Amino acid sequence: MKFNFEQKINLYEDGFEDNGNDLLHRRRKGATLSWLLNYIEDPLVVALEGQWGSGKTYFLKRWVTEHANENKASTVVYFDAFAYDYISDPLPALVTALQGRTKDKNINILKKAAFKFAKVGTRVGLAGLTSGSSEIIGKVGERLTKSLVDEAKKSLEEYWKREEGKKTAMVQFRKGLESMFTAGKVNKVIIVVDELDRCRPDYALEVLEIIKHFFSVDNVHFVLGVNLEVLESMISVRYGNLIDAKTYLQKFIQIKLELNDEVEYTTHQNWDVSVYLDRLLEQMEVPEHVGRPLKFQIELVARNNSITLRQIEHIVMAVKLANDVFLKNENIDPGYFHVMNDLIISRIVRPDLYPKFLDATITPEDLKSYLGTNDNELGRESDPGYNSSASSSYYSWLYITENERFNEANEQLRYRIPNFIFRRNSLVYPHIRLRDLPQKIQREWLDLFRFYWSESDVYLSDN
Repeated sequence: MKFNFEQKINLYEDGFEDNGNDLLHRRRKGATLSWLLNYIEDPLVVALEGQWGSGKTYFLKRWVTEHANENKASTVVYFDAFAYDYISDPLPALVTALQGRTKDKNINILKKAAFKFAKVGTRVGLAGLTSGSSEIIGKVGERLTKSLVDEAKKSLEEYWKREEGKKTAMVQFRKGLESMFTAGKVNKVIIVVDELDRCRPDYALEVLEIIKHFFSVDNVHFVLGVNLEVLESMISVRYGNLIDAKTYLQKFIQIKLELNDEVEYTTHQNWDVSVYLDRLLEQMEVPEHVGRPLKFQIELVARNNSITLRQIEHIVMAVKLANDVFLKNENIDPGYFHVMNDLIISRIVRPDLYPKFLDATITPEDLKSYLGTNDNELGRESDPGYNSSASSSYYSWLYITENERFNEANEQLRYRIPNFIFRRNSLVYPHIRLRDLPQKIQREWLDLFRFYWSESDVYLSDN
């Protein structure tokens, strides 16, 4: 069984998919990004923002190939920051990645400047040298005092030499970059820095400093694949909560583009995500009688809750891992799959409501928050244009929880729910109390460590 939905991408070879397989229309978003970088000459840092699991890496790896193929005079580099955050200095790693994508001889200037910077990058802490000096002086006398003073003077001289060397290295580095353009072989250098929000805070912020001070050259652009909320948290960790993290980041990032990854419920539905979900259900071979109501339920919940692509993957995987004894039986009442779907979806999307679904203590207000229903919608059951799935889902849970507001449903629903969705003479659990049903389904359908038992213990019929 396939457990990881991430597709293998050959870096610098695979662009966006053709033949209708670009399910999320990433090529269109990539074209917008390419236009922006080609249009602007000033040094630019673009943050491609998205939550973890939103597909930033998928997008950026394919966009790198797409942009390079469309812009032959550009040097396009993909740099996985997380893969190098065990190294204390990010500059050599960035230069090495750039060297791998260009044959320009000026890269040697960059290497030499980076080497100089790296060699002088470790500062000697003068504060550490002098801390507690009065206590030491009192113990060892004037000879040690003179030695410490001489050592301090020497350290100060070396410190300023190091600082001067850093400044020189930065100037040399930028001149090397500019030489790549004056040579006429390159018109843009674009470096994609991915996974920055997964790095150690000190490393991630140093990458930003390196970009600002070393790569601030016309026609050199950076695209950062990042979750800005995480990056802001890193700033707070390093500098304290008194600093305004958003304002701090504005020093480094000029433009923010959002990679939307949420399921949206609109009049026409979100076609991109709908097609993606269809592919996952087909790929995981989820039976139609299970996948169809699952899709309806995801669309309902998405009306009032953000659901990411990664969460959809987790939901489909959880359904696929459910007990096959039940999953493949088409004679089971649809209400049982409805309960299973909501247990899975709520656990992943609304963990605050999951215990209430499990214990059958979910309230009408909770259901409205979960399903996006309102009193106006629930009062339109006689209207041909109303959402029957929303009302059915809402009142089904009121039926399970034995809530008296179930009687507010129209006559059709009051008949259909107990006689079709949850038949009183169920073939699966004929004598179970409805309030116990979620716990029973969780234990016997979804608990991987408990649902493997003898088939003779299961009340099923194929007739």
